[in-house]
Amino acid sequence: MSLTQDIANVVQAAENMTATVTGKMGQIDQRMDAAEAEFDVWRNQKDVTGDIAVNGAMRLNIFQGFLHSTGAPYGFGGDSGGFAGKIDDLGSSSNVYLHFKTPMNINTHSEMYWFNIRGYCYGGAKLIDEVIAGYCYATSKSVINKANAGGMSPDSYSDAAGNVILRILVPNTYYNSVCIDTMRVGNGRLFNAGDLDVKVSLADTVDF
Repeated sequence: MSLTQDIANVVQAAENMTATVTGKMGQIDQRMDAAEAEFDVWRNQKDVTGDIAVNGAMRLNIFQGFLHSTGAPYGFGGDSGGFAGKIDDLGSSSNVYLHFKTPMNINTHSEMYWFNIRGYCYGGAKLIDEVIAGYCYATSKSVINKANAGGMSPDSYSDAAGNVILRILVPNTYYNSVCIDTMRVGNGRLFNAGDLDVKVSLADTVDF
């Protein structure tokens, strides 16, 4: 066998090995994609109580986090969870509205909703236990049949873009711990972890 043939055989063997490795890597990528998809399903279902397809099913902790403060007279920063990177220095930590944007929009969605915002407002020495329910109704492009319960002025409204926003008024934002649960009601969906975004403001409405 000539040297040329030996070299050709080595090159062919290397190409075959490369093809084999590439094929194995593709299989590994597919398995990783499948594992990630399975994890996402598990993550969204592990916090569900009741039959996920039936009204009354609840998903816990679709939002949770720690709000250190919104400014004077306290130091600013140190927020975590869903509040991390989302909090502005308002120059005041007294009588601050927490606004939570939902995936619903009055221009396109007609569905009912129910949320329970819970936690501890250390700065105001208050428990947070607010229930916000209503109907995002595209036919009239409005939020209707609202029902709210709690001591922190819970309510829902639509912003200029039509997003449905949940709102509570905390007396003091110093050391607030918050979690939000949701229930499937009426013709509504069961919302997922990560569905809510947050803003803080001294105003009772904001635009997202």
